[in-house]
Amino acid sequence: MLRANFFYKFFKYKKNTSNEIVKYNSNERFDLQDKIYVEILDIDKKISQNSKAIFQSQIVKFKYNFSRSNNFLHQIGKNIYIKKIDESIEWHQKQLKELYIRRKELQINLEKYKGVYWLNQIKRFLAIVLIGFFIFIGVLIFLSGFMIIIYLLPLILLVLVFNLIANKKY
Repeated sequence: MLRANFFYKFFKYKKNTSNEIVKYNSNERFDLQDKIYVEILDIDKKISQNSKAIFQSQIVKFKYNFSRSNNFLHQIGKNIYIKKIDESIEWHQKQLKELYIRRKELQINLEKYKGVYWLNQIKRFLAIVLIGFFIFIGVLIFLSGFMIIIYLLPLILLVLVFNLIANKKY
């Protein structure tokens, strides 16, 4: 380790001959955080617009699919129109995925600048573990209840048969 440090210092050492006064700007970090936050808000607006566009396209597609006209020309137009609507929906979905990816990258960068990245990663991990644990417990309870019903089925049938015999009138 000592040799590696010696060689690093020997080859990478540069003498600082500058006598300039360096002014520290503490607002620079906050300006960068503000820029990232503004960009995240802009992406949120774009996500909202794309979601509305997808929803409106789905409504138009739904209305057009259930139109009552059985005319030949209407059917040809319907096929062309539906293809264009599907292309529009696919394009908007692609844009929406890209926006979500970009937003996640910016959110991670903002968390790193604020210094809460690893804390949030641990929270996300614990949330996933807890959700998985609750799903496992729920499935386990459901299966155990199902198995209990199967094992008690002969006893339940026996009680029902005795009840039918006891209530039978001669």
